[in-house]
Amino acid sequence: MQLKASPVSTRKGATIKKDNSKTGFTQRPAYARSTPKVAILKTLKHYLAHDKVEIQYKQEQAKNELYVCFLLDSSGSMMKDKQIAFIKGLVATTIARYKTRRIKYAAVALHNGTAQILSAPTLHADELLQTIAALKTGGKTNMQSGFVLLHQLMKTNTQQKASLYIFTDGKINAGNTATPFEEAVRYYKQYLSAIRETTVVDNESGFVQLGKAGELAEAIKAKLVK
Repeated sequence: MQLKASPVSTRKGATIKKDNSKTGFTQRPAYARSTPKVAILKTLKHYLAHDKVEIQYKQEQAKNELYVCFLLDSSGSMMKDKQIAFIKGLVATTIARYKTRRIKYAAVALHNGTAQILSAPTLHADELLQTIAALKTGGKTNMQSGFVLLHQLMKTNTQQKASLYIFTDGKINAGNTATPFEEAVRYYKQYLSAIRETTVVDNESGFVQLGKAGELAEAIKAKLVK
C-alpha cells in the first residue's frame, strides 16, 4: 500500500494549522493561566492607611524559600576560626547561587554534652555569624541532642527545602545510651532523613586522625568535606 504525503503549501505567508481534535490535546488559552491571588486583609490595611483602593496581592514566598542550617560541634577539640571562615564562604556562595531565593539561616551548637539553638531561621546572615563568633568551646559532643533541636526547627516540609552542614570531628561521646554514635545515627534516619542535602564538614585536626566524621557521613548518607 502506498502512502501519499499531503501537499504542503510553500507559498509565502501561508499558515499551517494543526488539527488538535484528533490528538486529544488542547492548547491552554492565555487567560486560563494562574493569576496572582488577592490579599484581602493586606488590601484593606492599605486602604485604611492611604484612603484609596489599591489591590494587594499575596506573595508566594514559600516556593522561593531556601533554608541553610548549621550544626556546630563546639567541643574542646573543634576549631572555631575554621568553622567561621567556612560558613562565611558558604553564605557568600549560597547568596550568589540563589539570587532569586529567600535564604533563611539557622544554627545549633553542641556544647558541654548538650545542644542549644544559636539562631532560629533568619534572613540576616551577618547576625548569625556574629553569634557563632561569640560561641564558647568545650565539653563533650552529644550529636543526638543537636539533631533533636534541628527537628524542632525544621518540620518535614521545611526539610525538603533545607541544606544541613554538620561541623564535627565525629567524636560523639555523650548521649542517652552507652552507644551515642549509633543513637545519633538512628535519630537522624528517623526524623531528619527528608533533608534535601546534608554535608559533614570534617574538622578533625592533629597528627593522628580517627576518621570519625567520615564514618558519620557514611552512616547518614551525607557528603563529606575535609
